[in-house]
Amino acid sequence: MIVACLGEYDSKALRYAILKLNTAQSFVEYEIVYDVPEDHEFVARTRYGGVVRTSYIKQAIMSFEAEIVQRPSELFKNIPQTPCDRYLALCNCELESGVYLFKPGDKIRTMMVGSWRRYFAPPSLLEFIVDMCIKQGIAEAFGAPRSHMPSRGCIFDYNDILENTRNGVLIGHVCEECATYMAPNNPNWDEIKKLTGGRWLGDPSDPFSAYCELQRLGFKVFKASGVRDSLLRRLIDTVPIQIISKLGDHVALGIAIFFALLLGLKNWGKALGG
Repeated sequence: MIVACLGEYDSKALRYAILKLNTAQSFVEYEIVYDVPEDHEFVARTRYGGVVRTSYIKQAIMSFEAEIVQRPSELFKNIPQTPCDRYLALCNCELESGVYLFKPGDKIRTMMVGSWRRYFAPPSLLEFIVDMCIKQGIAEAFGAPRSHMPSRGCIFDYNDILENTRNGVLIGHVCEECATYMAPNNPNWDEIKKLTGGRWLGDPSDPFSAYCELQRLGFKVFKASGVRDSLLRRLIDTVPIQIISKLGDHVALGIAIFFALLLGLKNWGKALGG
């Protein structure tokens, strides 16, 4: 996974969630590519929002992919690195065509999230990105069924715009047609259902679960927000509920005193006038 193009949407919680997928299944290994040529024009044009032409992506991806694929072949501490079979570049931009997921290179696919809006939630953008990573992993391991219409709540539904992907993410279903296509590769359905249904997040009451770890990293699962909370939301989440309750009591007391004083002043004024 290449997160260098995400810009402001990159976060510790997102990186943790992607890598945590390695403990939830055994059919594919997720990696985050840190050794990215961040001075490359592809990164600069896709990380700050805005609309990018498809023709530019197809042109720029060639040299960018060459650098990405070349770097694992270099020795690290005199040991060769293992190259990836598939790369997904997560980009904070949108294409003029509205397409959000396509394969412009040989090994690199790009996912454009620049058109994401808060009202798309739930799910949140972070959960949407993780779900797309899950989908790419399943496709790599067991074959990728062709995206289909109409929508069935299947993770392989065809959606022409980003907003319409929410059902597949929320439901996490693999339809009968897609299951039949994948069957010859003997998919591990228990692991797939655990991933697509969100059960890999674990029990919220378990402090060691992925769910709780994401909270500690500042992200609450299935919340109507983007990858990051607003400053006000983070402040509210970090203030203990007892303090909020006490603050409410003091505010109520202050309001009562204000009106009592106001009423007293009015009565005093009437007395003087009389």
